[in-house]
Amino acid sequence: RATRVLGMTTQHPTTKRDALRRIEREIQQQWEEKKIFEANAPERKDGDTTKNKFFVTFPYPYMNGRLHLGHTFTISKAEFAVGYFRMKGKHCLFPFGFHCTGMPIKACADKLKREVELYGIPPAFPPEEEEESKEKGQSSGDPTKEPKKQKSKVAAKTGGLKYQWQIMQAMGMSNEEIGKFSEAEYWLTYFPPLAESDLRSLGLKVDWRRSF
Repeated sequence: RATRVLGMTTQHPTTKRDALRRIEREIQQQWEEKKIFEANAPERKDGDTTKNKFFVTFPYPYMNGRLHLGHTFTISKAEFAVGYFRMKGKHCLFPFGFHCTGMPIKACADKLKREVELYGIPPAFPPEEEEESKEKGQSSGDPTKEPKKQKSKVAAKTGGLKYQWQIMQAMGMSNEEIGKFSEAEYWLTYFPPLAESDLRSLGLKVDWRRSF
């Protein structure tokens, strides 16, 4: 796409990017139609089925949120490896799983329930000054017994947001949608399809029949 300015033709800043993305979508559509990455068990030859194979997998990402750039960076190592060995003529299999068990999701769902019980839907959280005053009132007065004021990994991930409802809002969700996450099962139906969609957009060489 070009723009004419003062008799000169200038290219739109995103023209090259848009062209590359269009080509990317076209090629990915061909992969999908031809089932390029669906790997079936090869026929046995001379009783040996171990040769000329390559298998790769990725630590299952936990489904309490969207995938982020850190996932992409790590997944790229598996992606490049399976692509390389495919070009070398190996029979490659790349399945993909999602981690949907454990207490963190249940804890987040329970936290949402408590926030709804205390503050309603949508929650009307108390001012920060009031919360700080309440916390100070509960202080033991003994500085040796106070919790360390260190920024935890959780705080770093949530950007300092205190309430689970605020964390979900920061993901771009509506209040109506957030309310559904008070049930732990809803997390397991919401985030995995989004993760798979993002990975498909990345062009991951995965046999999605083997997703779990």
